[in-house]
Amino acid sequence: MTGVRWGLAGLVLLASVAVTQFQQQQQQQQTNQIDAKTVEGWSQKFGAELWVSLSQATRRESIQGQYDNMPQLSVAEVDGFEMVRTMAAEVQIMMQHKIDAIKRIMELAENIALDHKYDKERGSRLAEGRYVYVNAKKLNVLPDGDSGGNGEFDRYLSQYRDPSSEYYAPGYSRLMLNPDPHFSGIPVNTSRSSVHVPTNVFDGEPKVINAIDWSKKLDDIFRDNYERDPSLSWQYFGSSTGFLRQYPAIKWLTYEDDPDMYDARMRDWYIKSAASAKDIVILLDTSGSMTGLRKEIAKHVVINIMETLGEDDFLTVLTFSDETRPLVDCFTDADGEPELVQATTENIAEFTEAVNNIETEEIANFTSALVTGFNLLERYKTGQARTSGTGCNQAIMLVTDGVPYKFETIFQEHNEPSTPVRMFTYLIGREISDLEAAKWIACHNKGYFTHVTTLAEVKEQVLKYIPVMARPLVLMREQHPVRWTGVYADIEVPNDRMLWVIGLAKPMTRGQLREELEAQDREGTFKGYKLMTTVSIPVYNKKNHTNFTESIRVSDKKKVDKVKKVRIAELLGVAGTDVPIAQIEKLIPPYKLGVNGYSFAVNNNGYILYHPDLRPMFQEILKPNYNSVDLAEVELVYNPRSDEPRYNDSNLFMMRKEMVDQKDGVQRMTVKVHMDDMKRVTIREQDYFYHNISNTPFTLGIVFPSKYGKYRVVGGLEVNDPGNRQPNQKVSDFLEKDGKWKIHPDWVYCEYNYGGTRDRLFDKPEDMMHHFLMRLDDENKSFNWGQSRVRPLPKCQGNGVYTPDCQKCDKELVQALILDAMITKVFEDKTSSADSSQLFQLFGINLSFVATRSGLTRWEEHAPPPDPVYDEEHAFDPENPKEPHFSEVNNEATDEVWYKRAVDYHYNNPESFVFSVPFDIGDKRPTVVTATHAIFKGKGTKKAPAAVVGVQIDYEHFRNKFMNITNKQGGTLSCDSSKVECYVIDNNGFVVISEDPLNTGKFFGEIDGTVLNSLVQNQVFKKIKVYDYQAICLESAAYGNPASIMMTPFRVMANIFNWILANIAFTIIRFELHHLWNPDWTYAMPQQSQPSLNDPNLVYDGDYYAYDDEYMPAAPVEEPQMPPLQEPEPDVQYEDEAPPTFSEKDNQLMQEYYQKEGGPIPILDMTYINKTQPKPCDKEVELYELNEEALKKEGRPLQGILRNCHTSNCVRQFTVSMIPNTNLILVAADTTCPCYSNRISVEPTKVDYGPSNETMYCEKLKTNLYRKKPHQCIKYHPQEEEISLCGSGCSFKMCPVVLIILYLTTYLYQ
Repeated sequence: MTGVRWGLAGLVLLASVAVTQFQQQQQQQQTNQIDAKTVEGWSQKFGAELWVSLSQATRRESIQGQYDNMPQLSVAEVDGFEMVRTMAAEVQIMMQHKIDAIKRIMELAENIALDHKYDKERGSRLAEGRYVYVNAKKLNVLPDGDSGGNGEFDRYLSQYRDPSSEYYAPGYSRLMLNPDPHFSGIPVNTSRSSVHVPTNVFDGEPKVINAIDWSKKLDDIFRDNYERDPSLSWQYFGSSTGFLRQYPAIKWLTYEDDPDMYDARMRDWYIKSAASAKDIVILLDTSGSMTGLRKEIAKHVVINIMETLGEDDFLTVLTFSDETRPLVDCFTDADGEPELVQATTENIAEFTEAVNNIETEEIANFTSALVTGFNLLERYKTGQARTSGTGCNQAIMLVTDGVPYKFETIFQEHNEPSTPVRMFTYLIGREISDLEAAKWIACHNKGYFTHVTTLAEVKEQVLKYIPVMARPLVLMREQHPVRWTGVYADIEVPNDRMLWVIGLAKPMTRGQLREELEAQDREGTFKGYKLMTTVSIPVYNKKNHTNFTESIRVSDKKKVDKVKKVRIAELLGVAGTDVPIAQIEKLIPPYKLGVNGYSFAVNNNGYILYHPDLRPMFQEILKPNYNSVDLAEVELVYNPRSDEPRYNDSNLFMMRKEMVDQKDGVQRMTVKVHMDDMKRVTIREQDYFYHNISNTPFTLGIVFPSKYGKYRVVGGLEVNDPGNRQPNQKVSDFLEKDGKWKIHPDWVYCEYNYGGTRDRLFDKPEDMMHHFLMRLDDENKSFNWGQSRVRPLPKCQGNGVYTPDCQKCDKELVQALILDAMITKVFEDKTSSADSSQLFQLFGINLSFVATRSGLTRWEEHAPPPDPVYDEEHAFDPENPKEPHFSEVNNEATDEVWYKRAVDYHYNNPESFVFSVPFDIGDKRPTVVTATHAIFKGKGTKKAPAAVVGVQIDYEHFRNKFMNITNKQGGTLSCDSSKVECYVIDNNGFVVISEDPLNTGKFFGEIDGTVLNSLVQNQVFKKIKVYDYQAICLESAAYGNPASIMMTPFRVMANIFNWILANIAFTIIRFELHHLWNPDWTYAMPQQSQPSLNDPNLVYDGDYYAYDDEYMPAAPVEEPQMPPLQEPEPDVQYEDEAPPTFSEKDNQLMQEYYQKEGGPIPILDMTYINKTQPKPCDKEVELYELNEEALKKEGRPLQGILRNCHTSNCVRQFTVSMIPNTNLILVAADTTCPCYSNRISVEPTKVDYGPSNETMYCEKLKTNLYRKKPHQCIKYHPQEEEISLCGSGCSFKMCPVVLIILYLTTYLYQ
């Protein structure tokens, strides 16, 4: 029996072996369908033909030989630290010119204000037309209903006309405004300045109009500064009364549907100079009495206080009722105690969102709130807090609807005797009668008391704290700290979701801006916003005292005026000037940094002033946090052991700390460098050199690639040496006028003094360059190269005047350009037109080109010219815009992505071309394949890139060439076969050739993620995670709760009533009907009660005290806060085993924006953006880079088999082969086994800071990175005790009609 069992077992074993052998034979038959050697043969032949044909088309060997043998050229090693030191010195000299300019403005302003005679009747004369100033809003205005006629200038409204003229209008002026290239083409008048008065400021108020009057004398120093330093941008003086005087004069454009909310006193340059840095604790009363209008006013007070803070300030907001709590839970330490956080845009946005969601309840516990506020500031003053604040001014802002007691014991214990913490009290509500306690708290703690009764007056009441904080600064008198802002754009996005052109002073709605950008887009002129920084300085009133007139009642019928002197310390305003970032970059020539080298700068907070990876725009809109991007957010350190977001790399943070401390140093780091809108990535080791810029908070850094960055190809053609040219040969012959060449549009080769006179203006950089080359030919050795760098006193030549016709040429760059032009002139020396057309016919080469180290780009056409378009009606189709010519979008030479990639790839394979196709091109035709090859000079490790040659190939020719090779050499195996899929993929995983044209330009993982995963596991591709810390997530705009959309009869009636009131208010405001009653109603009318020295409505002048006229500002609009938008995560798996069944839903990822066809910038669907709110967020994406070594190590094609990928248990074979002399690989995959394929996307997704990472997200918000406090802190002066002005209740009678008008103005704006 046992023998029988063993026999049966043997038979079963033999049967199983037979079945296994049969299955293996079946699988072997399947795997034999793709022969690896055949696929490798395709690759070898395709790569060899490409190398030969492209070398011929680009004249690669000829250009390489000339760079190798040119005697004027050599490879030199550069000293990076010495270079950055020299560049920092140049920038410092330029910046010192700007500092000197604003100091001259400050000195003159203080002197003319001291000599000014106050005239309290000047405002009345302004209203009557007997006084006028250049109002930027009333400058060069046509009358309503103007139908044309004479010249436009002759029809402008003006006060200078005869009163009987139909064009006579009080308050209006007209000036000749001419577009100036130095001021971005804006029409200006460089003889005068103009004045911008905010909507919430009445220019007829005596104090305002007197300051406008004396400040007009600043025009002399404005002009003098501009003549001394023609590189100066806008100069301005921002008055503490609210107006802005700006030079040169411009027209401030306004629109009926866009209220002008610009106020210079809310700008960073003003706030930084008006007072030293501040630690602010805002105590917000959320007790049960703070409801309705009081609650809304309180919220606006808090928001406006936060808007006056900058990146050097720290704050927190605490709410209190029965308990005191942090407004934002995240802003606490490990023990749950509140912390001060930096007043960055993101942090303020968190506070704003939270304050809009506050709930009121219980009874206010003032004792708990005050003690918590004092204890918090005490921890920061004594260094006991985990983080550091400013270490300077400290203040508590108390926002409440009533203070029951003075709480003297608390202030005696925590704030006496030196009163280190100022108290500012904002009493909310109209019905409050007991003001004494709130006023006492402010007056006895070096603060200020204000009573806020309406939304319309919030901004003006909030701004009253700034002059109080400035008092120690003013009392120091001789010290005028110079302040620099961080980077900002000439268009900004305030909380009202509108776009304001600050430099241009032109407000635009999104729709208006989009129309303008699309028009520029078609013309190819939109270059993004103009980034700049501002240097500013405070301006003090030199008067220590002023006369105060007090009316004393001696009897029921008699009053006696008594005049006495009172102590003052008044800030007159702030003077400043803009410094465009482009002006800084001009002093750091990119050609000296080399390809893939760059420069950057950071400030004392570690924030980027400029950096090549600073991306301030999302679509055509500025990102909310574009001006607070940290160095650690743009330098992405590569660490294979850690892929966590916001990883603290020790080398990066050491370098960052030294740069913040303005120390000099050198560092080497390996970083992830992304390109092409974060679709490509490479790992690069880089050397960093940095040096401080003296007298500024900035530190300059430059970066070189470690492999080749320390070497440069140097040398040029000495134009004055006849031996360098053939007889009678001219320099201008190398670059003929209107030839097929371009120079880098942003590099400074030669230029006249900032645009020069009108006959020195040129349409294109090439025209200007050819002009100077002809001058070189004509003037020879007498040619004056000028001074291409700054120096303390700019002169044209010798001691000559610095006139607009003074030229500046970078001799080194120009001579390098001329030599490169001579070497590459071979592109114009065609052997025959037949050879050129043959390149197109045989290989589909449309165009060949060369770009050089000097920024020169040449090209040669091979394709026949397209048929001309004679039908003007169809010359431009907005739906299908014409493809721009290669030279129009590829003229930046070393800054082009194809140039950078070619140089980087040289170290993978020096004998190769780097190929690419447009992303996601699909079946759009015609399209081209771009291929580039780097030309290096030198040998071994001592070599440097000199140029890049390349071609553009017609895609259909390119694809057909490949398919023909596979058909001829594959026998029965062919890429046209239905049993095989072939993909030609570039080194970042994007499909260059596919059988399905829709796959062209797609990421291979979206087509066959399973094969890609296998390639990653076999180390053919390396997966690199990249984080985008400047990303924007669009969160849905949910206004109110879901029930708010339900219409009730009461809601309908309320909407109708609001509509009627809105139209009435609009009519009154537009036609200024309120002036019919009394122009003085625009500001306050004084009461007959006795004035007090503590009255905030008292202003001082040189002779008398007068009432400070109250005026109602338009209330700021809250930014609606929306819940987060849920973003679907891509379905990504990384197993070779069978993935789950692929669902069509996985392919429905949210598209946040689309690329406008043919346009250089993406255009967002404005319907979508109106329903969403851009909010800063972190995103992550996994990108891929080819690892050639993995394929070279095998010495043969890689063969792979996917098992268990289908329910039929079939297997799928694929073969991968490197295409020689390219950055391409060929993937041939079996199609007979219908394997399921998962989808891998390279679209960035939002980093999910869930519960496990919540702490990291909070730390990111709190910005606890190292920072350096501003150099000067002026927070105390003993004479401040003599100043008794600290505010009081409202002492004016406001006409009810005006109150209604101002309230409705606020309502309309919201």
